[in-house]
Amino acid sequence: MGSGAEAIFDQALTNGLAAVVSAEWGEAAATEKDGRRVKSAAALLDVVKEKAQEDQEEPGVFVIPDPAPPPAPNESLRSVWPWEGAESLALDTRIHVIVLRSGIKSTQPVRHASVRGGLQREHIEALLALDHHNSLGTLGGEHADCAWEGTEADDRAARARAFALLLRLGDEEASNRAERASELHPSYHPKHNPDSLELQDCPICGYTAFGPDHGDEHGMGIGVGQCLVCHYERTADVAAEEAEKLLFQLRWADD
Repeated sequence: MGSGAEAIFDQALTNGLAAVVSAEWGEAAATEKDGRRVKSAAALLDVVKEKAQEDQEEPGVFVIPDPAPPPAPNESLRSVWPWEGAESLALDTRIHVIVLRSGIKSTQPVRHASVRGGLQREHIEALLALDHHNSLGTLGGEHADCAWEGTEADDRAARARAFALLLRLGDEEASNRAERASELHPSYHPKHNPDSLELQDCPICGYTAFGPDHGDEHGMGIGVGQCLVCHYERTADVAAEEAEKLLFQLRWADD
């Protein structure tokens, strides 16, 4: 862990536990008797241990049930929203009290200038598990946003490279490559190439020369592969995003 990680862990744990305890059992349960100071992380874990239900199969883990468990699978929704009919799991909050107490204990020597102690991976994972609670629930969204921003940046770079290549090729060479595309792209075969799609229009050069290795994960026919003219490459993440946009359009068109 880097310098200062122990103090950050302690603050994050205290704030996270305070949010969970306040949401579940009221603000008074998360504050000292004067009502102005938030209890320490250790004291907040005492509240969790007192009020939450301990997992009988995993002692030391206390469970706060998901207040809105997922509905039963609905097969009728699969045709428009493939994921809506799928079975989902309740997002219970599992608070690893023993592990978090160990984390608190391990930060003390380091925070007080001793060389002993130090955080371990299990302490960080137990801290992150608090984010499942409805009062928090922010890290997953932030991670997804960061991941998609990276995907968008990579796709913009791929488009720029493809456009630059197209300019260097010129119309005649680009046209020749487009004519040869059908010879280079492996056609569909039920046994030897069952995932292949037909050539598609490339969003960069416009030629019907985009060779998909397979389709998007939602089955909307958005190809994942590379153009045989300008070499624009569409990744699985980009294809999934485009497919989801089509699904939304279909949904709203039916309303």
